[in-house]
Amino acid sequence: MALVDIIAPPGIKFNQRNIVIGDCVGKVLVVVGYPPRVKDAWLARLANMPGVVVSISISPTDPLDMLKALNNSIKEFNSRLATGGQALDRSRWEQSLSDSKELLKKIDQEGQRVYNTTVTILIVAQTEDELNKKTRQVEAMCAGQGMRARTTVFRQEDGLKTVGPFGLMQKEITEMAGKDMPAETVAASYPFVSSSLNHGKGIVLGRDSDDGLILVDRWKPPQDAGVTNPNMNILGTSGGGKSFAAKMILLREYALGARILILDPEREYKMMCRELDGSWINAAGGKGKINPLEIRPVPDIDPDEEDEEQDDSVRGPLSSHLQRVKTLFQLYLPGLSDLERSVLDDCILASYKDYGIIWQTEPSTVKEYPTVLDVYKHIQAKGQERLSVLFKGAVEGADAALWNGQTTIPAVGDFTVLDIRDLTDASENVRRAQYFNILSYAWDLVREGRAEGKRTVLVVDEAWLLADPQTPQAIGFLRDLSKRIRKYNGSLTIITQNIVDFLAPEIARLGQPVITNASMKLLMRQESRDLEALTDLMKLSEAEVDLLAGAKIGHGLLLAGNNRVHTRIEAAAHELEVIG
Repeated sequence: MALVDIIAPPGIKFNQRNIVIGDCVGKVLVVVGYPPRVKDAWLARLANMPGVVVSISISPTDPLDMLKALNNSIKEFNSRLATGGQALDRSRWEQSLSDSKELLKKIDQEGQRVYNTTVTILIVAQTEDELNKKTRQVEAMCAGQGMRARTTVFRQEDGLKTVGPFGLMQKEITEMAGKDMPAETVAASYPFVSSSLNHGKGIVLGRDSDDGLILVDRWKPPQDAGVTNPNMNILGTSGGGKSFAAKMILLREYALGARILILDPEREYKMMCRELDGSWINAAGGKGKINPLEIRPVPDIDPDEEDEEQDDSVRGPLSSHLQRVKTLFQLYLPGLSDLERSVLDDCILASYKDYGIIWQTEPSTVKEYPTVLDVYKHIQAKGQERLSVLFKGAVEGADAALWNGQTTIPAVGDFTVLDIRDLTDASENVRRAQYFNILSYAWDLVREGRAEGKRTVLVVDEAWLLADPQTPQAIGFLRDLSKRIRKYNGSLTIITQNIVDFLAPEIARLGQPVITNASMKLLMRQESRDLEALTDLMKLSEAEVDLLAGAKIGHGLLLAGNNRVHTRIEAAAHELEVIG
């Protein structure tokens, strides 16, 4: 079968006022009246209506003939005004006289070309009732802009030839609807005003306000897109569609071969993980224990690449990891005095020495690491009663299942969820400390992935848990991670509410970059406090503020490099089965 037979409709029937095109019906209209003044992109709203095709046909006009016609018109209107007439008639003649003089000036003094312009409209629908409804909408939209549209009665075939991409301008249609316009008016008619975003490849993120597809490539965007890193932040209040948007994005990245690693404090991703046969790990005291004192061997970046942190080969693996351990215990025990914290640091170092681990020890040579029990024994040996009591919970109490022992976390796959939902009833300091612990572990997995040639999307959900003014090192770790992750073939996706928590005076210099440095930011519906903060941070316009204040579920504003696009997240039926 020839291609033309495949794409052609089974038949076309031209009626007096409409066209039957296969299983659809259509109607051709032309614009026969225009306002005296038009705005930029004055055909945009009409051209972007669903089921509507607008064709603009132009033909240059001889300027001498046009000047002669304008002179005659000016004389005629002056003559009418001189004879009097009713007030309404005089108002119309004065307007026509003014328009004629202005057009004469554009042609004679400014040298503008004049074009005979015909605007043809094709409306297509599934049923005749739908067609009539769309026709009324088109006529109303035209009237609202000072234009008048009429159906090409008995000329539907000529109209279809004119509106189609055939270059077959029909004389009958031109005579019916042609209008002489200066070049600037014709140029202003072009409806190319869509703010759609298309990187040419990547994932479909959703649709814009004009129903165009939004296609973004976080890994290799076009050079002129202004996307300087692969990170994305999804920010919004609870119930605004953050999780749905995140799941859609992650599913599509996973389908294109990315490894997905999720920190999940609310058990949002368990079902999705199961559907994808991924690795779901209970990191809240289940089988997913992570020994915070274990130093995991990870590959360095290439020697010729710069890094914000000093190379571990200079400082030593222990020195690099020790700061993480200190941060974890600061989150866990925020009320320690400076003296107690110093004693705790000494006990941690002594525990490493007990296992023969010094500053330059290579992690790959270590068979067993100290645990919090070893640290606790050193605390007791120093006679630190208060510190012993505070630390005992990590050794013998409810928190021992989290940290006391060697790492037992099973091997992870290409879609992994580290879940701490079971810590919901735990104290805030325990949740923060364990969240930091699994983030530290996940960061090492990302760095391992580079050596394996994998792209990894690291998802930090409810990242506000790390915004602790008493322990700024936690949010500082996340900031540094966000700056370094691209060098390890990774991408950071932060999902959070409570934006103002990141801007607390004690941590603002560390928290603000976490929010602003991602090249792609998907802003969903916002609470008033967060919206006020984002307005200043993101330089939001009034229209953007209004959008975010009342955004429907799944709607938001995408900031991607140089682009700002109203976004609607959509899922196909088969995707909904996976994400729930």
